Amino acid sequence: MDQDHAPQPAERCTAAHIEDPTPCQGPDDAVTILDGAGNAAAGCEHHGARMAASIDGARIEPGSVVGAATRASAASQTIRPFCWYESAPRTEPSQLSHAENAGRA
Repeated sequence: MDQDHAPQPAERCTAAHIEDPTPCQGPDDAVTILDGAGNAAAGCEHHGARMAASIDGARIEPGSVVGAATRASAASQTIRPFCWYESAPRTEPSQLSHAENAGRA
């Protein structure tokens, strides 16, 4: 199997990045994340927000939890892309959250 597409452990949602150590929060189909090409992944609210923050042009659509898409979308605006890389330098606009970039304007 291709290492870049290794399956997630059973207790993690599809939206959880393989290198993100945080646990899922809520049902694994609380939201649906779509990338710019229309590819979709179901995820918990927590990982849905993190995935959306990390994919340029991503959007979050409702899943099984009422209000989760709205909350995840709002949270994604304040999350830095690939936020689990805590020691990565954050100097370029593409490395900052949408909210941080809005504050620089």
